[in-house]
Amino acid sequence: EKLEISRFDPRMTLIEYLRDIAKLTGTKRSCLQGGCGACLVVVQRYDWATRQWVSKSVNSCLKPLTTCDGMIITTIEGVGTERKGCHAIQERIAGNHGMQCGFCTPGM
Repeated sequence: EKLEISRFDPRMTLIEYLRDIAKLTGTKRSCLQGGCGACLVVVQRYDWATRQWVSKSVNSCLKPLTTCDGMIITTIEGVGTERKGCHAIQERIAGNHGMQCGFCTPGM
């Protein structure tokens, strides 16, 4: 879903927006220093030089919201939920009693 945000505190981080404004609480707020990985989200931006979308994981606790203009942001809610159905990777982790380290499975 495309969102346009017009009025916000320029000091706001992505994690603050996701949890406090958008109410997407699957992305966890933990160390707030980028060390634990609980706040990881996937960020996609369009690279005009290669004419392709580039994806990378970022610590949303360190990413200023102002730097997200034009980006596609996917949280754990966008990957899958119990209500809407889990992604195949989420099902395998849960089905095989996988441990959550916080890097690739925040919010599970």
